[in-house]
Amino acid sequence: MKNQDLSRKFKLWEGIVIAAVTASAVAGSFFLGSASVSGGIAVIKADGAVIKTLPLDIDTVYRPAGYDMEFTVSDGKICVSHADCHDRVCMHTGYISGNFQSIVCLPNKITVTIEADGGDIDVVL
Repeated sequence: MKNQDLSRKFKLWEGIVIAAVTASAVAGSFFLGSASVSGGIAVIKADGAVIKTLPLDIDTVYRPAGYDMEFTVSDGKICVSHADCHDRVCMHTGYISGNFQSIVCLPNKITVTIEADGGDIDVVL
């Protein structure tokens, strides 16, 4: 009978630990994944070379020369509002504003990433 009680306690303890680890992982990804960069900049690159940096705190529309694309900055976020590529995955990505988010257009070889304005700090806890 003692072995059965001990086995039951370990199963209960393991369940509590697994639930706690899962809850902390979900909470951590929620807080870190949604961390937006106030005053950040969007870096637009073509073939790995920076073609434009756009501040996220100024609403604007940018059309790069030589590409049939349009980027829209609004309310501290950026999106691809028009693209001539056939699948338009970059447009379906929607608006991004956080450190860990990016937009990629493979046919045009264009990427958009968010960087903090004024430093290498990703997240302040």
